[in-house]
Amino acid sequence: MPNREMQITADNETRRGAYSNLALISHRKEEFVVDFLFIDPQAQTAKADQALLVSRMILNPGHMKRLYQAIGENIQRYEKNFGKIILPPKLK
Repeated sequence: MPNREMQITADNETRRGAYSNLALISHRKEEFVVDFLFIDPQAQTAKADQALLVSRMILNPGHMKRLYQAIGENIQRYEKNFGKIILPPKLK
């Protein structure tokens, strides 16, 4: 398929976006499900952690692989421009 221009439109709420500080990914043969969550530190209790689902994306395997590649390419460009992204140590 030749490269074509695409015009993208969105309403103001969608353009504003949603903040996520956690993502959970699950899959089955036909699709991947990516849940974007927000954990509000002020909403946590001693008995349980709470997370708000802010968005869910359902992708077919081919699209998920292309997204994975695009994310990797963007991280490389980001780190080239702004420095290495340092992750905190994993919790046990």
